[in-house]
Order: sequence, then C-alpha cells, then structure tokens
Amino acid sequence: LSGARPREAISWGKMRPEAPHVCVEGDASLLLPLLGADLFSEPYEA
Repeated sequence: LSGARPREAISWGKMRPEAPHVCVEGDASLLLPLLGADLFSEPYEA
C-alpha cells in the first residue's frame, strides 16, 4: 500500500473494511530482518 494506512486503503477500495489488518510503523532496515527471522524460524510448541 506504499505507506498508506489501512483506513486510506479502505477508502480507495484497495482493502475490504471487514478484512483483518495491522499497521506496523518502523524502519525497514530494522523490521525486515526481524520479520524474516520469524518467518524462517521453527514453530514454538508450548
């Protein structure tokens, strides 16, 4: 969504209002490695 917040995407019709959404604000050089590490990590079993 090119930096647009979910409410803007809904108003433009790019996202359904009932769709689940999360907005994460942060620097890509910090967040991308963290998200990538989580994506490739082993599932945690309690």
